[in-house]
Amino acid sequence: MSITRILIITLLVSTGLVIYGLFSAEPDSSDEETSREKPTTPVSSNPVSPSSTPLTPPVSTVMPAEGSTAPASVGNEQPPASEPEQSEEDLEKEQVAAAIAQLNSTKNEERIEAVEQLGAYPSPETETILANLLATESNPELRNAAALSLGSLDTPTAATINVLMAALEDQNEDVRFSALSTLEDFLLGQEEDTSGYRQIRDGLKAKLAVRGLPADIHDSITEVLRDQQSQPAP
Repeated sequence: MSITRILIITLLVSTGLVIYGLFSAEPDSSDEETSREKPTTPVSSNPVSPSSTPLTPPVSTVMPAEGSTAPASVGNEQPPASEPEQSEEDLEKEQVAAAIAQLNSTKNEERIEAVEQLGAYPSPETETILANLLATESNPELRNAAALSLGSLDTPTAATINVLMAALEDQNEDVRFSALSTLEDFLLGQEEDTSGYRQIRDGLKAKLAVRGLPADIHDSITEVLRDQQSQPAP
C-alpha cells in the first residue's frame, strides 16, 4: 500500500473521530425539554397524615325569613303580658263618650253618625241627650235622626213622649213622620193599662184637634189610632 493511500485513510479516520466527538458533546434537546416540563416537587420534611388533622364542622347560621323578626333569646323568651279584658259596660261607656264628643263636630255627617250611635246604647243618659237634640237642634236632619234613635227605648219617660208629641208639628215633614213612627212603636210595645200608653194615646187624640196641623200628619195620626183600636194589646 502506498504512503499516500495510508495518509488519506488516516485523515478520514481522524476526521470521523472529530465529528463523532462533537456530536457526543451536544446535550439532548428532547431531554432538556422533558426536564423543563416535569419540575420536581419538593417533599416536605414533616408530612401530615389527613387523618391526623381534626375537622371542625362549619357553624350553621339560620337567617330569619324576610319580614320576620328573629327572637333575641330563645331560652329567655317571656310571653307577652295579657291585658285585662274590657267589660261590656266599660266598652259601652267609651262608645257613648265618643259619640257625645262627636256631636261637637262641624260636619253634619259625623254628627248624624253620633246621634245614631247614641241610639244604639239606650239609657237614661242617651235618652236625655236625644230628646234635647229633637227639641232644640236647628238642623232638621239631626232632629230627624234623634226622633228615630229614640225608638230604641223600651219605656220612654213622660218628658220624652212630650218632646215627640211636639215634634208632630215640626216644620220638616221627615221629622214629623219619624216622631209619629216612634210613638207608634211605643204604643205597640206597651200594655194599655200603663201610664205611657195612655199618655201617647191621649196625646195623639189631642193633636187631631190642633188647628194648622198638616193634613198629611193628621191623616197618619188617625190611621195609627184606628189600628190601635183594632189590634189586641200586647
